[in-house]
Amino acid sequence: MQYPPTAVNHDRFEALLAPLSADEFFDRHWEREPAHLVSAGAHFEALVTHAELVDALVTRADDRDVMAFGEHLTPRCTTRELLDDRARLEAYFTAGHPLVWNRAHGLTPLIDETARALADALDAHVWPNVYATGTAGTAFDAHFDCHEVFAVQCEGEKRWWVSSQRENRPLDVAPLAPSIAWSLANRRERALARTAMEFTAAPGDVVYLPRGQWHNASTPHGRSLHVTFGVERASGYAAMRAVLDATLGEAVMREYLPVGDGEASREMVRQWVEVARSALTVERVEEALAALRAQHRAAVTRGGTRG
Repeated sequence: MQYPPTAVNHDRFEALLAPLSADEFFDRHWEREPAHLVSAGAHFEALVTHAELVDALVTRADDRDVMAFGEHLTPRCTTRELLDDRARLEAYFTAGHPLVWNRAHGLTPLIDETARALADALDAHVWPNVYATGTAGTAFDAHFDCHEVFAVQCEGEKRWWVSSQRENRPLDVAPLAPSIAWSLANRRERALARTAMEFTAAPGDVVYLPRGQWHNASTPHGRSLHVTFGVERASGYAAMRAVLDATLGEAVMREYLPVGDGEASREMVRQWVEVARSALTVERVEEALAALRAQHRAAVTRGGTRG
């Protein structure tokens, strides 16, 4: 296997994978099998603390990126109202309700450094999501993700369940959305009957889940805080789409299909196919991949959102 070129040289990436080496991780787990990497704990520094999270939520969080359940409080409140009231937010956490902060770039330097290390090592688009949960419920039912997941336990404990069932290379793209929604709705019971792993993650532990792997996590007691890093490398679909998007520079690709089903329409289709065929060369695909990788690096550097 050809490993990502910088993976074995990046100290923070290798620290995440300990006790495995980068080579061992790619041989055994990357896009193959989930892993629970147990921390030695001696030198662990939490990527974020509960106090840091609360401070950031009430001072600078965009409520559009925060998933909370204010309807569980009395009186009920919106997410924006919850974030604007520190006492209400603390009461929400004390009651054990879950909160998820998506795309939490800039929350702490350690989160940003870890996202950058993963992006460099895996040559990928990476975004952090923060999960603060208690015993009152979970943010999600059993599900799978359309990207790789690295989850770093920061405070408390998290109980993980992982199914042996894995969907085949899902992507978070519009054409696949109906089939992914169908799988989430109709294949859950089958996944729940096929347990592969159950374990408890403690502070410093790292959980790796390949895309498509059914899983769920709950808080066994008290409060739990962990950060997941979504990882998405360039796919064949993304590369092909980028190359074909570039053909919009050709005027013929902006032409409407002629009215009717006659020879004029067939001729237009032939011209479109010829432009596409000419564009889909190895060199142009490689150029498109290089541009996608540059976008991934820029998104992490500027704290960009997933898209």
